[in-house]
Amino acid sequence: MHPRSNLFSHRLVSVIVGPDENRTLSDLQGGVELMRYIVLIVGVALMFDANAMAQEEAAVGTVTSPEATVDPAPSEAEPTDPPPKEEKKRSPYYKKVQGWLWIEGFAGPTAYDPDQFGGLSVSGVPNAPRLSGPEYGLSVLLGLGGFVIGATYRQANYSQYKLMKFGVDMQGIFRFVPYVHPMVRAVIAYARTFDGNPYGLDNAESDGVVFTGGFGLRIPIIRWMSFAATFDWSFVGLSLRGDNPTDGSRFKSWIGGQQFGATFALTFHFIGVRKN
Repeated sequence: MHPRSNLFSHRLVSVIVGPDENRTLSDLQGGVELMRYIVLIVGVALMFDANAMAQEEAAVGTVTSPEATVDPAPSEAEPTDPPPKEEKKRSPYYKKVQGWLWIEGFAGPTAYDPDQFGGLSVSGVPNAPRLSGPEYGLSVLLGLGGFVIGATYRQANYSQYKLMKFGVDMQGIFRFVPYVHPMVRAVIAYARTFDGNPYGLDNAESDGVVFTGGFGLRIPIIRWMSFAATFDWSFVGLSLRGDNPTDGSRFKSWIGGQQFGATFALTFHFIGVRKN
C-alpha cells in the first residue's frame, strides 16, 4: 500500500474512533484491507457471473432463433415432384389386332385336283386333269377378340373353268403372342364351277360343298391394318350333272377332289380399335 494512503487511513480512523478507544491502528487497517479483498472478490465474481449469463443468453438465442434453425438448403431435404417424363414415341408396330369390323382382301396360288377321291361313275369319261391357278376373294368379318367369324367369297381361275366358293370363314387368332399371332382358319362354303367344267362336257352343271382348314400367321401393321399368310387345304365335293358322252343320256355323279392354296391377306380393322 502507498505510504500516503496509510497515513490518511490512520488519521481517518483517529478522527472516527477517537484517541480513547481501546483499539489499535493495525487492527483497523487489517479490517480495511479485508474489506478491500472482499469487494475485489465479489466484483470479480459478479463479472464472471455476468459473462456466463451473457454467454448462456447468446447460446439460447442461437438455438431458438428461427434464422439459426433454417436449413441452408431446404430444397434438398424436402421432397419435390419429379420432373415430367418425356412421352415415349410409339412404335409403328402394334402388339395385337383389334376391332369389331374386319374387311379382308386376299389372293394367292392354288392347285386343284377335282377327282382326287373319286371320279365320274360314267363310262368313257377320263379323269379330270389337275390344274393350277390364282385365287382371290373378299371377306367381311366380326372380330370377337381372338375369334373372328364372317362371310367370305373366293374364286379360283383355272384354264378350263372357274371354281367359286361362298360361305362362312372362321379364324382363331392367338393374340397372347405379341406382334406375330399364330392363327388357324376354317371355312364351310357352297362351291360350284362355271365357265366350263373339269371334264370338258357339254351341258354340264356342278355344285357342292367345300371344307377348308388352314394355319398361318397374322401380323399387326398399324392400329387399323394387319397382314395374314396361311397355308390352306380344302376338300371339294361336287355333284356333276350333264349328258353322257357315249349315248347322250342325262347323268348325275359325285366327284371328290382336293385343293391346296396359299392365302395372303390384307385386313382393315374398324370400330373399337384402340391404341395399345
